[in-house]
Amino acid sequence: MKIVLISNGDIPPDKYGGTQRVVWWLAKGLLEIKQNVVIINDGNCRLNHDNLEVIKTDKKINKLRKKNKEQEIYKYIPDDTDIVHLHFNPKKEPDFPYLITFHWLGKAEADFNETIYPNTIFASKRHAEVNGREDFVYHGLDPDDFKFSINKKSNFLFMSKVSYTPKNVKLAKKLAKDMKFKLDIAGGWWFSFSKYIKYHGMVGGRKKKNLLAKSKAMIFPTQIEEPFGLVTIESLVSGTPVIASEYGAMNEIITPEVGFTCSNYNEYKNAIKNIDDIDSINCRKRVKDKFNNIEMAKNYFDYYKKVVKTGSI
Repeated sequence: MKIVLISNGDIPPDKYGGTQRVVWWLAKGLLEIKQNVVIINDGNCRLNHDNLEVIKTDKKINKLRKKNKEQEIYKYIPDDTDIVHLHFNPKKEPDFPYLITFHWLGKAEADFNETIYPNTIFASKRHAEVNGREDFVYHGLDPDDFKFSINKKSNFLFMSKVSYTPKNVKLAKKLAKDMKFKLDIAGGWWFSFSKYIKYHGMVGGRKKKNLLAKSKAMIFPTQIEEPFGLVTIESLVSGTPVIASEYGAMNEIITPEVGFTCSNYNEYKNAIKNIDDIDSINCRKRVKDKFNNIEMAKNYFDYYKKVVKTGSI
């Protein structure tokens, strides 16, 4: 099957860009299961394969979408394409075989006013439910892209966009100060005079891998209906347990064998105290068994076949 993946940005991104990392791992998974893949994007693409074609648009995909000029994106689609997998939400339903991965909060946002089209797939069961649907495919990553370690420092880690208040860095900082542990914060800069807090800015590459692998645990106290939470499985595959809220997909990802989900501040404190009970090997196994990119590609491929055969999911 010839599958076209369309996304904005660099694939993969150097630092921030969850959607682009998903496209990167999906493309690798589809190639691994012997499919022909075309990536249409407006940035750089570092993936090379005999069965991969990369097409770069001459204009930014998001700008074309906002101006209702999506046909200028679609003109790059090869004539012999079987299905197009969009990683943006179009202004108009495509008139060719398509699938959309919905990477955004959607109806969990009060001001959401876009159309969710029939052939739309969500990132978790909860994500689909919030948006009134049932179809979802869990994100999956390539475990070989990450460093695994059972030898941990005493530092905990917060790795999310600091400037986005609902990610709740405030709670992670309060825990560090109240319980007197060191907290590394990646995802932006802020002033801090506390000896327990260290900011690392936006991280990628080796630094990100080392932070994920060497931290005692990831603290992810999101306050939104998280569609998935890619950083949680990046942490787990690195052998680092996760302490998260109960919002969004967290209870689908975090089991008692790999971390804790918390509903109040005391539960977060108890999770910190008991984090040594979690085995790093179980953390990595959770991702390799459930959230790997080959499994993701196979699940999407099942949907591709349905759409090619019937026109719908």
